[in-house]
Formats: sequence, C-alpha cells, structure tokens
Amino acid sequence: MVWWLEILAQFVTSTGLAVFSIFLFWAYTLAFGRTYTKLLSAALAVALLAIAAFPHGASFAVSQQALLKDGSEFLLLVADALGVISAVLIASFFFNPGRLFDEA
Repeated sequence: MVWWLEILAQFVTSTGLAVFSIFLFWAYTLAFGRTYTKLLSAALAVALLAIAAFPHGASFAVSQQALLKDGSEFLLLVADALGVISAVLIASFFFNPGRLFDEA
C-alpha cells in the first residue's frame, strides 16, 4: 500500500471512531441527564485516549527501533492523534452544554 494512503486511512478511521464516541457520549448524557455526567466524561476521555494511542502508540513506545526503520509507526501514531483532535474540534462547533441540559 502507498504510505500516504495508509496514513490517510488511519486518520479517517481514528476521526470516525472519535466522532462515534462523542455522539455516543451525547446520547448517553441526554438519556441519563446530569446524574452520570462525570462518569461519562471520564469514559469519553479514556475512549479518546485509547483511540489516539492504541495500537500504534503502544507499538511505537515498545519498539525502540521504530524511528530507525521507516518511521511508519510514528506517522500512524500522529495520524491517530490528529484524527482525534480533528473530531474534537469538529464536535466542539456543534456542542452547547447549556442547550444539552435544557433539553434533558
């Protein structure tokens, strides 16, 4: 596979997973109201960190030779992280916490 196509696919995949996690968080927050907001926020943070860090972040951290070879693990890790950051930025345009609790 072409290296840039693999990185682009990883970016799109991590962005999609992060957006799905954020929408799932919004749905649960609407369903349960303010009761479990802190617990759900912690679960969302863990999910987003897991999307950004695994499997390429763990592989990069364990393998000390990743930068000495072709650096693909590092580039995939960066693609994962940028995908999560992009999803959070996109979601922030649509999220209004005040409106969320007014509707619940």
